[in-house]
Amino acid sequence: MILFSNSTAFATPQFSLLTGNRCINCHVNSQGSGLRNELGWYVSRDIRMIKPADVPLLKMLYALDGESNSFFDGTLTLGIDARFQYTRSARSDDAIGRVFPMQASIYAAFTPIDWLTLEGSYNAGPVRYAGQQSWTASLILQPTMLSPRLRVGHFQPSIGVRYDDHTFLARSVAGANSSYLIAPNFAEYGAELSYEGVKWLTVSAGAFLPQSLAQVSAPTETGDFVSIVPSVSKTATLADLTRSPSYVGRAVLWLNTEDHTFNSYAGVSLLTNQTFSLASIFAGVGLTDKVSLMSEYALSGVQGGRQTRNISAEITVQAFPWLLPFIRGELGTTNIGVPVSATAPMGLETSFTRQAVLGAQWFVLSYVELRPELRYTETEAFRGLRGAVQLHIFY
Repeated sequence: MILFSNSTAFATPQFSLLTGNRCINCHVNSQGSGLRNELGWYVSRDIRMIKPADVPLLKMLYALDGESNSFFDGTLTLGIDARFQYTRSARSDDAIGRVFPMQASIYAAFTPIDWLTLEGSYNAGPVRYAGQQSWTASLILQPTMLSPRLRVGHFQPSIGVRYDDHTFLARSVAGANSSYLIAPNFAEYGAELSYEGVKWLTVSAGAFLPQSLAQVSAPTETGDFVSIVPSVSKTATLADLTRSPSYVGRAVLWLNTEDHTFNSYAGVSLLTNQTFSLASIFAGVGLTDKVSLMSEYALSGVQGGRQTRNISAEITVQAFPWLLPFIRGELGTTNIGVPVSATAPMGLETSFTRQAVLGAQWFVLSYVELRPELRYTETEAFRGLRGAVQLHIFY
């Protein structure tokens, strides 16, 4: 606890590189995101530009936050994430700016004994995208801290890197009509076994029913959109789902220096289901409390159909513990098989997205983050420069 408290111990990928912490150090979920454990809560409280003690009204308000987000001697842990964003589309110069809710999640974990945890979440925000779910729930079994960890329930499989910014291209279909391959709050029924018993390695493998994945569609040679899991329909029974499971594997190396000044990770992941696959290669390097660079290359394909190739790279600088400006560049291409003629073989129709994002994570108060962004986006149909700002309230 003393070691981790010396630096900003958030467990998003860029903060992991700035601190040398793995996601599991601050989150109940071993891939990060969602409910923060006590360490994650403590550090989140202490990172802020304005100290509540300096403002009488805030001092009274923040006195109500308690000494931890865990209760009853650590048996119950609670948390929230609420996000709102102001933005306007880059499709047209006349696009109207609007404010919309992105997320309104509550989390809870119940740990009656050390080796068993029941955890879940509910998102009251809008569910807009194919595969997006409003809830998760799982049972986590881990006999000791160095043992493998079994998770069973309805949750997001460990795929690539899980970002707290939903606009990363790695999980999307690039182009003017962009959509998600793996939506925010994507979740499936399944089981996953992971191991983090040594400080330099994380490995996981799991099997899942493709109920959410089957909601994602891609065009066929006739131009119709069908599920990327062709054997699973919207009316599929449990028996249908169990005959077409998704398999997921992920491995990450964590290579840090003994003096905790240099941090890095490198990993691969693969999700496959019959004729569909999603592979990811990712890596990052960072200097503690100074700068981080992370990147990911993701490629997906439907056999005989749509192929996607996306790459993202982001540099984050820790100007202050509470202010982290970043710049990100991304390129994504989507190739769609289309019929050239009634007798000719399939041709390719290509769409793309190029974007550059300049922004900052600005922790104004404890549990309050502002994220201003200036984003240039170019596709095969339009290009534009737009500003946006996100408000993130968490606990």
